[in-house]
Amino acid sequence: MIKNFPALVMLTVAGIVFMHFLSVTEMGLFLKITLTLVGLVMMGWGIIGMILHGWVMGYERSKKRI
Repeated sequence: MIKNFPALVMLTVAGIVFMHFLSVTEMGLFLKITLTLVGLVMMGWGIIGMILHGWVMGYERSKKRI
C-alpha cells in the first residue's frame, strides 16, 4: 500500500470530498460524528501513507547507490 502513491492521493482526496459532503448534509448528531471520524481517518491514512511512501522510496534509492 505504501508504494501505491496514486491510491494514497485518491484516499486523501476521497476523505476531503467525504468531509465536504458531510458539511452540506443534514443528519443525526451520532451519525455525523461517526462519519466525520471516518473521513478524518481516510485523510490521515492518506497523508501518513504519502509521508511513508517518500521515506521508503528515499531509503531504497539511497540503498541502491551504496
